[in-house]
Amino acid sequence: MDMQKVLIIDDDPVVVQLASGILRKKGFEVHTAKEGQAGLQLLQDKNPDIVITDYQMPGMSGIDVLSKIREVDDTIPVIILTAYGDASLTIRSMRTGAFDFIEKPINPKELLEAVKNGLQSLQAAKKEDPDDPETAQSKRDENLMVGKSPAMREIFKNVGRFAQTSVGVIISGETGTGKERLARLIHHSGSQQDAPLIQLSCKSLEEKHLEYARKVMTDYADQKVSGTISDAGFGSIILDEVGMLSADMQVRLMDYLNDHFMKDADKQPRLISLTTQDINGLINEGKFLKELYYKLKVFSLHIPPLRERKEDIPVLTRHLLQELNSLVNKNVHQVETRAIKLLQSYEWPGNVQELKNVLMQAVLLAHGEALEAKYIHLEGVSEEHVADDIPDEMPVSLAEVEKAHIAKVLAYVKWSKQKASSILGITRPTLNAKIEKYGLKR
Repeated sequence: MDMQKVLIIDDDPVVVQLASGILRKKGFEVHTAKEGQAGLQLLQDKNPDIVITDYQMPGMSGIDVLSKIREVDDTIPVIILTAYGDASLTIRSMRTGAFDFIEKPINPKELLEAVKNGLQSLQAAKKEDPDDPETAQSKRDENLMVGKSPAMREIFKNVGRFAQTSVGVIISGETGTGKERLARLIHHSGSQQDAPLIQLSCKSLEEKHLEYARKVMTDYADQKVSGTISDAGFGSIILDEVGMLSADMQVRLMDYLNDHFMKDADKQPRLISLTTQDINGLINEGKFLKELYYKLKVFSLHIPPLRERKEDIPVLTRHLLQELNSLVNKNVHQVETRAIKLLQSYEWPGNVQELKNVLMQAVLLAHGEALEAKYIHLEGVSEEHVADDIPDEMPVSLAEVEKAHIAKVLAYVKWSKQKASSILGITRPTLNAKIEKYGLKR
């Protein structure tokens, strides 16, 4: 097995000698340079697995070296050394793409741990991403969402049922539940990479945006029909927060759908509408055109809030860690059992987006490969709230408990959905979806 190579760039001979000695004793092949330009030349000549560079050097600074390295290789881990414990410098280093930041004088244990973690992160990235960037992107697109709860399994089944068609879909759910991710999953399940995907914000939608989408889709359809390109599907248009369309734009959108997109059924793009609002409620209030709703909706999907599918948290956590590791160049892939229990004890008002934010902080704080409960910071919840005697596997599924509880509440209020929604703390659409999912009958 080839020795792993480390490049050290530092103008201080004492530091170079110390760091080189520590690393060589551990079996690394070490190359050294006294300044940035010479280090960059060695980078090309020796192709090291990891780089350690001083921040304060004559000529090029460590940040300059890091920036140059990132121009030619955005995967190689770079560790910055400095004698200056400056917060802004640390932030600049990390923002530029540094893997880690070590203050002088060098602590041998800290240096070895940083090098080890950097190399593990590099190996993990190589295993996760195939050599072909298009294949790598395709795999990421196919795994935009995960979930093992009954609700998510049913969503994935339905996507599989209509993915190869161009039927319109309305996706509802609270903010942060992953509606846009699901929309992109639908798109990539029915189209290849070069099929256009256009996202329009209905909060600020104007006619020029519709015209732009029409032109892109028409040009693409013409190329496909003429044989210039060939793939599955004619692309997708995501209408974000469709319930916020103004009355005027609802009429204009209807016109565009009638005159352009819906005219030739064989060449239409898929329309995917996202909403946090109850569209049926808006229709009843006279705030949304019923005709437009029927144009947009052939299939409807509802993503439950995370607090109603906490059994998805373990698989979601591991899935999000893969994304976050690649973003911050770390290799946190082990999850402590208490960390999962802590995450499941929280109600997640911000849903999956809040979970991602919490995990990002935990990954940045973590040392090594394990995500520990002590790195997870939740408002109003601490590690002490997690009981040690909670079993890892519950004898009854959360879905069964939820079904029984909803049935009990509905019976108590004599099936008044308004009262039941209030007691359960969920919206009417969510309650209706659960009644349908569990097959509850009066």
